[in-house]
Amino acid sequence: MPIKYTVLNNGHYIHAVAEEKVSSHEFIKYEIDHATDSKIKSPIVELFEIRPFALDDISQQDIQQILEERKKINIKPKRHKCALVVSTADIKGWDIAKFYEGMLMLHSPEIVIVFGDINTAKIWLGVS
Repeated sequence: MPIKYTVLNNGHYIHAVAEEKVSSHEFIKYEIDHATDSKIKSPIVELFEIRPFALDDISQQDIQQILEERKKINIKPKRHKCALVVSTADIKGWDIAKFYEGMLMLHSPEIVIVFGDINTAKIWLGVS
């Protein structure tokens, strides 16, 4: 699977990595999997590293579909703080991540911020 995640810190920290190109179906699967994972406990901090060009096949419509699919699961959203780390050289990836950030601001209790640097993201999340 192109997106792999590990649950750490007694269920309060998710470290996810998109290492290769991700399809909309795979992104939806990731979102549903970690939204329903019983190992994950609120409050959650999530570090999501997106490798260069991993989001090349994702569109704004795909992001909207992802949010619609998340609404269909009948689970109350958990308090969640997510740092998306995308290379600033990956223009398409950066744009899609920023669109995702904005859509979640409008439609979800999660706080999502896009970073170009993993160290700054970790400081914001309070993880090392």
